[in-house]
Amino acid sequence: MSADAGGNDDNKTRGGYKNQTLRPVTIKQLVEVSPPPANGPIFIDGCEIKNITFVGVVRSVLQQSINVIYSVEDGTGKIDVRVWAGGNDQGGDMGDDGQGGSNQMVDPNITVGKYVCVYGELRFFNGKRNVSSHKVRLVTDHNEIAYRGMEAIYVHLNATRGPPPALRQRAGAPAVSGMGGSSLYSSGGAMGGYGAMVSNDQGMSAIHASVLDVIKTSPPHPNGLEIAVIKQRLAGRYQGNQVSEAVEWLISEGHLYNTIDETHVLSTSMND
Repeated sequence: MSADAGGNDDNKTRGGYKNQTLRPVTIKQLVEVSPPPANGPIFIDGCEIKNITFVGVVRSVLQQSINVIYSVEDGTGKIDVRVWAGGNDQGGDMGDDGQGGSNQMVDPNITVGKYVCVYGELRFFNGKRNVSSHKVRLVTDHNEIAYRGMEAIYVHLNATRGPPPALRQRAGAPAVSGMGGSSLYSSGGAMGGYGAMVSNDQGMSAIHASVLDVIKTSPPHPNGLEIAVIKQRLAGRYQGNQVSEAVEWLISEGHLYNTIDETHVLSTSMND
C-alpha cells in the first residue's frame, strides 16, 4: 500500500507505515528490491513491507563500538545485519541516514558458522542495503531452517499466484492452475494445501522425477543432500551435467531449495 504523493500522514502509523506485518523473505528478495524514493515504502511481490524475518548462516562478524555487523547467507544471497548494542530494549526507529535502531543485548554465542533467525527492517544508506535488526537469535532446532525456507516460498507464491486451490474453492473462486491445467499447489497433506506447495509432478521429465526420488528416499539431514551424491546415485542413467541442469530447473520451479550452500538441496515438499 503506497503512500500518497503528498505524504499524507494517514498512510503512516507510529514508527512506520501502515503495513506492519512480519513478512518471511529470502535474502535474494531483499537483494533484488529496488531502492525506494526518499521516505518511501519498500515493496516485495507488489506488497508493501516493513518488518521482515529470515534464517541464514553467519559468514562473518564485525564488532564495532556501537553495533555488531553479521554477514548472513541463506543459500539465495548474502546481506549485512546490524545489531545495535545496548541492552536497554527501548526500541526506536532507525533514522533516514541509516543509523540508529533498536538497542539489544548482543548474544556472544552467535559466531561464524551458526544459524540465526533475523527480525528487522531493510534499510538503504549511501547506495548500500542492510538489515537493521530488532532481534537476532540462534537457531536451536535445525528443522526451523527448512520450515522458514518453505514459509518464504509459500508467502511469495500466495502473493504472486494467489492462494492454494483449497482456500480459493472455499471462497468460491476457481483454483489457480499452471501449464496444462496442473495445480501450482498440492491440496493434500497435513496443512490442507499449505504444506506441499509446488509439489505437483505433472510436466516433469523422467530425470526431474528421478532427482526428486533420490532426495526423498535419502536419510533426512538438516543440511539437505549434496548434488554430488545425487549425481553418484544416478550415474548409470544420466550424465553429471544433466543432473545439474535438472537440479537447477527443480529449484527454479520451487520443488527444491539450497540450504547451507549451492551444493546442498532439500525438497520443499512437506510430505517427504
